[in-house]
Amino acid sequence: MPNATIATIEKLFRPRSVAIIGASADPGKTAGRPLQFLSKHGFRGEIWPVNPRSSEINGLRCYNSIDDLPGVPDAAMILLGPAGTEDAARNLSSLGTKVAIVLAGGYGETGPNGVKRQAALSEAAGQMRILGPNTIGLLNLQDRITLSASGALDTEHLTSGKIGVISQSGGILGSLLSRAAAKGIGLSHLAATGNEGDLEVCDILEWMIEEKETTVITLYLEGLRDTKRFGKLAKVAKRAGKHLVAYKVGKSEAGALASASHTGAMAGDDRLYDALFAQTGIVRADRFDDLLDIAMALSMGKKPKGRRVGILTSTGGAGGLVADRCGLAGYTTPAPSRNTAAQLAKLFSHVGFTADRNPIDLTLAGLTPEIVGGSITALLEAKEYDVVIPIVGSSGVGRPELVADPVIEAVKNTSKPLLVYCSPDAPAILHRLNSAGVPTYAAPESCGDALQALLTL
Repeated sequence: MPNATIATIEKLFRPRSVAIIGASADPGKTAGRPLQFLSKHGFRGEIWPVNPRSSEINGLRCYNSIDDLPGVPDAAMILLGPAGTEDAARNLSSLGTKVAIVLAGGYGETGPNGVKRQAALSEAAGQMRILGPNTIGLLNLQDRITLSASGALDTEHLTSGKIGVISQSGGILGSLLSRAAAKGIGLSHLAATGNEGDLEVCDILEWMIEEKETTVITLYLEGLRDTKRFGKLAKVAKRAGKHLVAYKVGKSEAGALASASHTGAMAGDDRLYDALFAQTGIVRADRFDDLLDIAMALSMGKKPKGRRVGILTSTGGAGGLVADRCGLAGYTTPAPSRNTAAQLAKLFSHVGFTADRNPIDLTLAGLTPEIVGGSITALLEAKEYDVVIPIVGSSGVGRPELVADPVIEAVKNTSKPLLVYCSPDAPAILHRLNSAGVPTYAAPESCGDALQALLTL
């Protein structure tokens, strides 16, 4: 891809000025959301609404037409129907705007007439690049730039982090954003490519590979336009130390047909995607939830030296669940060595507890942050363990500091991967640990999938 395209996408993710064509003063309408979200989430650049029926929106001067804008915007959002969108694209391109986001549907995803409309839009855009049509937009959480109408942005708390998201579905982008916000998982940059009438997955992927703040890139794919280029970029990402996690819909005939009707993408033979991912080192998520959960584990950047797991629990049942998933992931759960057992025995001497098995059940020891912290440290220092998994039991619901505080402290001083399984329904603990950089999971299956992914580092 020419450097000019990378520079254009840079303007899209980091614009200093944004024109919103068809902006509405009603935040309840799709056309009113982008301006509201830009202000709400702290965009520091210029915002230029365009709507001939308003002179002011939210305290901002509203321009009668694109010709009346005070300058050439770095990026534009077009919030009009197909007919108005074509004229707006032509006028923006004539003005010198480099890139625009087109939210409207009714293009290639609708059939032959829509394909013609999409071709006409491309012709009208000329040299100006287009994200979309039929997209929800993009976000740069590192710099608080939200060029999107996604209702997921109504949330008050967006956590920035190292995980990038590229989705061919706008709704899925919103879903991942809201799930990440709820779990405390930090995201860096997100883009929905929609119909890919111009800019497509590979264009955004190449930009994200070069983007310094992003270390893991997640992809929701319905079908690739250029599998050869995608494969080359995946290898470039691997050389750059960037990890790719993909969820590819279309394993079934029903899924493939749904994808084609959604964005017009042709999914292709799913077995070919399996082969492509395997050849290029892309981790394929089998479950939708794993797309973020696996990415969270990879974002630690800590590779296990072997496949031996130490499990620390206060609930035997949960310990068994995690041990079972570890085994299915190809890991072993050896008992503590004599030295480790001795270190643990010092903590448990008041109850005569003997650490002779794994998972190591702390119930009899009497749970305190000091005992939990000391036990975690002992397992992290143990030569017989390559990964440590503490489990939050039901007692952690009322006492969130019991496991959370010791884990957050311990993860700062270890090169070993440390994952947490949260057995009860405790969203606050999940959010607290993930936002502190500790991969924490609400399902034991996710622990196993994360362990498998760590082996690809």
